[in-house]
Amino acid sequence: MATRKVALAIDIGGTKMRGALITESGDVLARDDIPTQAAKGEPTAMKRLAALLRRMNTEVPDAEPVGIGMAIAGTVDPETGIFTNPPNLPNWHDTAPSLDLGELLGLPAWVHNDASLAALGEYEYGIGQGTKSLVMITLGTGVGGGLVLDGHLYGGYRGYAGEIGHLIVDKSGPLCPCGGRGHLEMMASGTACARIAKERLAAGEASLVTKLVRGDLEKVRAETLVKAEGLGDQLAGEVLRDAADYVGVAVATLRSVLDPELIVIGGGVSRNLHIFFPRLVASAKAHAMNVDKALCPVVPTVLGDDAGLLGAAALAWQKLRG
Repeated sequence: MATRKVALAIDIGGTKMRGALITESGDVLARDDIPTQAAKGEPTAMKRLAALLRRMNTEVPDAEPVGIGMAIAGTVDPETGIFTNPPNLPNWHDTAPSLDLGELLGLPAWVHNDASLAALGEYEYGIGQGTKSLVMITLGTGVGGGLVLDGHLYGGYRGYAGEIGHLIVDKSGPLCPCGGRGHLEMMASGTACARIAKERLAAGEASLVTKLVRGDLEKVRAETLVKAEGLGDQLAGEVLRDAADYVGVAVATLRSVLDPELIVIGGGVSRNLHIFFPRLVASAKAHAMNVDKALCPVVPTVLGDDAGLLGAAALAWQKLRG
């Protein structure tokens, strides 16, 4: 039987771990996921993940794994594979998940931050095909990003480049857990939108949001605001539009600094881009240099939740090609 070479693509988050068998052309031959169960520790998680991948491989008997690409949420050194102070996987600090999984499966393995690999996925297999450079902004619980410059994933001096969530968009904004103030993540993430809405509601502003959460403000989420905005709620609409304005400021900054060919917006919040995307684009144009106003389109992801997974495969294939 002729075999098809595949990369084992992994996307690890605080809640679940996803795996897929992906060819060099981006065809997904199999996929599955299991709960991360992060509290049980990184070694146990890698053993469970290895078992999942072996089972998936038996279901596609003509697939021949040749390498592993791993996308992971948090700060990871792509050269050493060491994971540092991950916010959603706190007891995984100072571990090397990709290397441990590679040893269990007997394959070479490479790792990078999930948002960076989402950018690489869009570049190789998504809306960025045919471009030379793109920037991706991922809007979700937090705000992340990735840079593909001249066809290469750009990691910076330490491999940490692409921390778009920590661009300063309001110097008088709230303190970020990282120690800075007024960062995009504190002004436009799903978490930030929920926090801002709760602060306004607690101050006595009227809104359908209160009714939707039956008076329990701790239950306010970005999704609650999206639903309320769809019902015509003024407060929810203002919070979402303000977030879009801040993302537009970040887009204008990225255009000026990096001059990319394309800026892609993804992440969980991007599922509701239709609500604030025109506002985001208008804000980016308003804050741009004149030369940038008609250049560098801002577009939504086409790969959606699979961007990181396909980016992990793309990383493996790039490394295997040398």
